[in-house]
Amino acid sequence: MVIQKNGLPDPKFIRLDGKVASSKGGGAFYIDYRDPWGKRRRKPVGNSPIEALDAWKLQMGIKRGDIEPDPADVPKPETNKGKTIDDAIKDYLVEVKATKGDKTLLQYSRELKWFRSICVKTYVSELNRSDAMDLFAVGRELVTSEGFSLNQKTINRRVIIMLNAMRSQGAVIEMKKGDWPKTIDKKIEVYQPEELSIFFGACDLRNRTIFQTFLNTGFRDREVRFLMDTDINPRVGTASVTAKPAMTFKPKSYEERTVLIPLKLVDLLKQYKRTSHASTLQFPTAAHPTRKFAGGKPDGRFLERCKKIAFKAGLNCGRCTGFHTVYVMRDGVTRRERRPHDCAIGPFCTQWNLHKFRHTFATQHVHDGVDVRSLQKMLGHKHLSTTEKYLEGQRMDKLRDRIENSTLASLL
Repeated sequence: MVIQKNGLPDPKFIRLDGKVASSKGGGAFYIDYRDPWGKRRRKPVGNSPIEALDAWKLQMGIKRGDIEPDPADVPKPETNKGKTIDDAIKDYLVEVKATKGDKTLLQYSRELKWFRSICVKTYVSELNRSDAMDLFAVGRELVTSEGFSLNQKTINRRVIIMLNAMRSQGAVIEMKKGDWPKTIDKKIEVYQPEELSIFFGACDLRNRTIFQTFLNTGFRDREVRFLMDTDINPRVGTASVTAKPAMTFKPKSYEERTVLIPLKLVDLLKQYKRTSHASTLQFPTAAHPTRKFAGGKPDGRFLERCKKIAFKAGLNCGRCTGFHTVYVMRDGVTRRERRPHDCAIGPFCTQWNLHKFRHTFATQHVHDGVDVRSLQKMLGHKHLSTTEKYLEGQRMDKLRDRIENSTLASLL
């Protein structure tokens, strides 16, 4: 290492093993510096102190901008860092589209767009654990347009989607034990028999048939929406979820399945079919009374129907507030507006939703003794652990019986 004198290098002397020595003993001089892109460079500059000093002066002049560097010596910026994050997201979404449903594709697109709005890096190779931790931090601080903060499960899901996407495209992101924040499992909510009795009492034949189908099959919204005549086997009493390529419908995770249904539901479906217009769908949309709309399409307004019936029957909790979207025609242009709502005065109660029929179906079958493996097939769950959450209600009922018959209870 060259000794400095009055702030300038003096190549006549060098430091060896902590001691000052003369450089006349021979050897090569090297100059260390950083290029304009911050990378450290090292190159030989001769064997004499004069050559070394001239090389240092030249490099300092280039650094100040007083001297134009030799084009051959100008290092090129490193551009071969692999795939960009934007390209990686596009490629990953192509894979998702090929293997998962449209709803999943839309969700993944939104979550990865959120990740991209936070991450300022360009290349996949630059990603590391800190980027995942940034998502955790931003997620906790984020407040939605409705005024609600994200719950931890939602944040964790977004981080998982990002990790799966980037790792599949070559990112090396190693998480540590304890990085994942704890979450609280949400209690499974089900409809009570007295609620359902009032609800179905407020239904006409069409609505009663629709929501009895939800309740007695455990099917999801789109699975009921695309239910066809050929999916019902009245002789053995089954309903099936099958792909409908012509209607661009495919079951979630491509899982087709058949569920045993009560024969009373089969009779109800037959009764409704006799009163409805001809269609291969079980619950097609009706023709519009004034507009040129022939109907016969999959009905996408089951949730709206459910909430209207609950409101009509006086089943709203009266505490739900939030926002809903309406479409308004102004100056010949349809505009989307968000308006506040209150379930005490309108059909907006969050306690009434379609997935709650599925929870009720599963929970009641567990209480009636259906084994968890059979229930897994009926629900179309990929993992048994997803189905096992419905066993918690059965455990609580057994615990309740023991508590009521316990020694402590007898002392009350």
